[in-house]
Amino acid sequence: SAGVPSTIIQRQRRELHLLMAELKDRETELNAMAASHLKQHHAWEQYRQRVLTLEQNCARLDEEVQMRNEVIRVLTKHVRVVETREKEAQKELDEARQQICELEKEQQHISEKSQDFQEKNQSLNSTVMALSTQVGSLQVREEELSSMLKLKDQDVAKASSYILDLSGRLQDLETSLKESRSQESKLLKDLQENKVSYKEARHEVTQLKNLGLAGVT
Repeated sequence: SAGVPSTIIQRQRRELHLLMAELKDRETELNAMAASHLKQHHAWEQYRQRVLTLEQNCARLDEEVQMRNEVIRVLTKHVRVVETREKEAQKELDEARQQICELEKEQQHISEKSQDFQEKNQSLNSTVMALSTQVGSLQVREEELSSMLKLKDQDVAKASSYILDLSGRLQDLETSLKESRSQESKLLKDLQENKVSYKEARHEVTQLKNLGLAGVT
């Protein structure tokens, strides 16, 4: 040391200090790089875990989607079956309603015909009553003519002919009345049968409605 100049020693010390400062800076940089690398490694590990979790969730969701698709397929098939049954029930209901409508029209027609025959029957009854009254009057007249028989044989013959004619008309009217009553009885019987058919049709419609509701349920 005694042989080395102080200036060299001082220069070497300065170089040593500079080298140590540079090494310290390098150490600081390396530490920063190591910290950054460790941070990136943690972030990558978290990302990897997140990817694994997402993959598991995706697999679970795919399985649930397949199960739900199967359920939807079964339900869709069931809905189609129900819709088919509903269409068939609706068709049968429409046919039953059409039959009821036709029966109601037929019943209305029969009721109108029955009303017409009743009116004709009343008219014939009135005519019979009027003729009966007229016959009574003619019988009185006949008695009067009989009392005058000794005086006017010719008038009695004419009166007898007139009475016979009225009796024939009365008999014809009574025959027509019997026919009208027979037709009225037949119409009433047909009306009763149509009422029974109408009730049976309505009962069938009710059963079809209940069957349709049970099928939908």
